Amino acid sequence: MEGLVEIAPLPAVPLRDLFTYRVPGVLRDRVCPGMRVRIPLGRQTRMGVVAGFTESVPGGDLRSVIDCVDPEPLMPPDLLELCRWTARYYLVSLADVIGTIVPTRLPEPAEERVLVLVKRLPSEDELALARRAPARARGYQLLAAAEAGRLAVRDLRAAGIEQGAIAGLVRAGLAEARRVPRARAAAPVETSPTGITLTGEQRAAADAIVAAVREGAQRSFLLHGITGSGKTEVFLTAADDTLAAGGDVLVLVPEIALTHQLVSRVRGRFGDLVAVLHSGLGPRERWAEWRRIRAREARVVVGARSAVFAPLGNVRLIVVDEEHDAAYKQEDGIRYNARDLAVVRARLAAGVAVLASATPSAETHHAAREGRHTRLVLAARPTPQPLPAVELIDLRAADRPRRGEDLLSSEVRTALETNLAAERQTLVFLNRRGFATYLQCPACGVPASCPQCSVTLTWHRRAGALACHHCHHHRPPPRACEACGGPPLQAFGVGTEQIEAMLQTYFPTAAVDRMDRDAAQRPGAQRRILRDWHAGDTDILVGTQMVSKGHDVPGVTLVVVLLADLSLNVPDFRAGERAFQLLVQVAGRAGRGTAPGNVLVQTLRPEHPSLVAAARHDYAGFMAGELERRRVLGYPPFARLVLLRLEGRDESRVESAARRLAERLRGQARALGAGDDTVLGPAPPPVARVRGRWRWQILLRSPKVPALRALGRSARSAEGALRRAGVRLVVDVDPYST
Repeated sequence: MEGLVEIAPLPAVPLRDLFTYRVPGVLRDRVCPGMRVRIPLGRQTRMGVVAGFTESVPGGDLRSVIDCVDPEPLMPPDLLELCRWTARYYLVSLADVIGTIVPTRLPEPAEERVLVLVKRLPSEDELALARRAPARARGYQLLAAAEAGRLAVRDLRAAGIEQGAIAGLVRAGLAEARRVPRARAAAPVETSPTGITLTGEQRAAADAIVAAVREGAQRSFLLHGITGSGKTEVFLTAADDTLAAGGDVLVLVPEIALTHQLVSRVRGRFGDLVAVLHSGLGPRERWAEWRRIRAREARVVVGARSAVFAPLGNVRLIVVDEEHDAAYKQEDGIRYNARDLAVVRARLAAGVAVLASATPSAETHHAAREGRHTRLVLAARPTPQPLPAVELIDLRAADRPRRGEDLLSSEVRTALETNLAAERQTLVFLNRRGFATYLQCPACGVPASCPQCSVTLTWHRRAGALACHHCHHHRPPPRACEACGGPPLQAFGVGTEQIEAMLQTYFPTAAVDRMDRDAAQRPGAQRRILRDWHAGDTDILVGTQMVSKGHDVPGVTLVVVLLADLSLNVPDFRAGERAFQLLVQVAGRAGRGTAPGNVLVQTLRPEHPSLVAAARHDYAGFMAGELERRRVLGYPPFARLVLLRLEGRDESRVESAARRLAERLRGQARALGAGDDTVLGPAPPPVARVRGRWRWQILLRSPKVPALRALGRSARSAEGALRRAGVRLVVDVDPYST
């Protein structure tokens, strides 16, 4: 009897999951779960991934697998099981999850032409060749001296050997031209310090992690260390021991900017055992790394959130650095949280998960308090300096600054001048990019708005363009108001680009630079900015949250936070937590060297609990109040959320569909015994239109997880009917933004 397999086609078929196929006898010994195969689908031949065997025979005629694509499975068993868990938890199809990880086509490895020596000449023949054809003889000598008698043709050409001489060596039977996989370019490596002595706290934390790895225990730890306490050295020490015991290591970081920095440090420690995975890699680079990982040529993987799906064969230690960061939440496609998947993957692989942060999320803190994570505490810095002093500057005491140099209070100006005079570095933090928030007509008041989204356009003066940060629409500013034909539009609000320009004018002898997503888009700019910053060549760095974490620059002694209220003034239950985390993280960049650090925070709400706690470095006090507030209001971690977003081109259709779905779900919630406030909405979100599509949303909220998941599945079952009505449904389990 022929076997049956369930296969996820690549790409996934909308509104369908796995397809069942027969395995012909000639392939029975080769086909196994995790392997790519070719399958017939409709009138096409598709690629697919075998999800598993099945004994269930569906109705209709079954077709057969055509062939195997790879000699062995592309996905190890624990990764395939992680995909199954992801599909169940996030209410998506397994085919969608696998299709997110494995592309339709894996690029072939890059190749290069090499010349291989196949015949060595006696010394008298070599002398005769030198007299007859000097260029060919020199090429022969280079090949003879090379390792394994092989050189890349590009290296021969670089040494001055012309193509004619290379061809002559081949015609004479002395060498063969071949195509081989291109050798990996040597990555920049930062030499790791040797002989580092861990503090008592660091040693205790590392020993606890190492003991769990050696025991093969399924454990998870919260590594809660203040900024600058040496959390990285703790988990790298644990990684050392894990590799020595034959295990593999996965390290997740939230931002690509942090990936570059950590990769250099990890490579300095583990050499070519390190692989890198993040969205900044091209397809060929990414899948070259994937192959190295799958072959266990690389046993340490460093990457952003998608690296949680790296095909490590024996993962024993998974580290999530800056575990609280919102960047771990995928906001399109399958909306997973890489932090949570890391904990699940460690459990499935009988490994150890370490969640590291100076400001753990409320959910992780609560889980540790309940015993689901073991808390490891680093309460002191190994450097001579304590945490920096933080001063809240009350902007209400003076005229409210609006733009340009007026945005700096007198205290901040004095501190900047003093720090520059002392030849020390300053970080100026503003979590808003661009030059101005918007342009507005001074006559009629109409702002320049995005034609596709319900937001104003941000003015980027250096690029000479108005830009939408939602749909990336760009256009030059109008010469006159398009609504009334009046005078040119005026700039309102402020962004990092304006602050950079203002500081360059105000401090003309200082080296001022900027680090935000706009500046980092230029080729090589991100590494150049960070290199100069770490080397001390930049006096003042203006940055967004990209520079708020993970950067250890000993020369930084002053941090200035402008418009600290920005994170508070958003309609989200996590606003206070985000503001606290951001301020603590950015303040922690100061005073990491031998000189003490100072932090100045300008605010219009100096009495806000988040700012007061951040100024005191009081995580415990802040989190106690935050958790009590959430318990009273019924928000995570005391309840779970599922966000349903409906979107389409026709606003009235979207609204009608949202109202019908919400009413149906309310009836089901009552039948499930859930509370009357389980289904909230529908209502338009703060940004009601994005990329020309109108949006309405419904929030499901309940401490009763089974009921909540049942409602989520019920909503998902309506997806087909909604699509036919021109409405798209997005189901976001554990949304980060509501």
